[in-house]
Amino acid sequence: MSDPNRLRVTAEDIAALGERVAAPPVLTIGLDDVAAHEPLAGGTPAIPGQGRPRGPIQITAEDVAAFEPAGEALIGPLEQQVFALINEARQLYMPRWLGRGPLRWHPTLAQVARQHSADMLQRRYVAHVTPEGVQVAQRLERAGISYLACGENIGVIYGPASHGERGVREVHAAFMNQPRRPTNHRGNILNPVWTHVGVGVAYAPEGQLIVTQNFVATLTKPV
Repeated sequence: MSDPNRLRVTAEDIAALGERVAAPPVLTIGLDDVAAHEPLAGGTPAIPGQGRPRGPIQITAEDVAAFEPAGEALIGPLEQQVFALINEARQLYMPRWLGRGPLRWHPTLAQVARQHSADMLQRRYVAHVTPEGVQVAQRLERAGISYLACGENIGVIYGPASHGERGVREVHAAFMNQPRRPTNHRGNILNPVWTHVGVGVAYAPEGQLIVTQNFVATLTKPV
């Protein structure tokens, strides 16, 4: 019987591994992509696997409060939660024979990730490349980050599911539910080459959460 966790590599993956930058397409999570596990309006239990009901969406006071712009007091802990989820996934799914410990937090890398999330939020775009054509490698180099290779994951989630801990977990689950390939978001999280990671989170007032994860392989001490 084949191992379901075994990595599957395609010709496209092999070609992409020759690049120093790993940046899979941005993952966008909408209302229809989020499974309904909580009770629906009127107390009717949700049916796992059936998705959310069609028709009006019930907005709660908690949802409205969460649409206020988030500051450091909220964003900082969410970024640390993403960091913890990344290392939990690596501990769970990476073969032990690789001998890799958890990724280390890189403060400057995290600052770059947060700035990119905030820029996407403010200027209404979601991409690895800014409207001016600045790519992830250039952002890292401008911040003075030395690296042998780098990678970037970006996930965005919309609607009532986007706020707080739930939004972070929905994005992480969507990353990890991808096929077992080295060149997608899951592959970036589990890439044994990386040594450090930085995470940046941004909120939109109307219900949008953006997560940027920046990874590097480096021999230098982060600052």
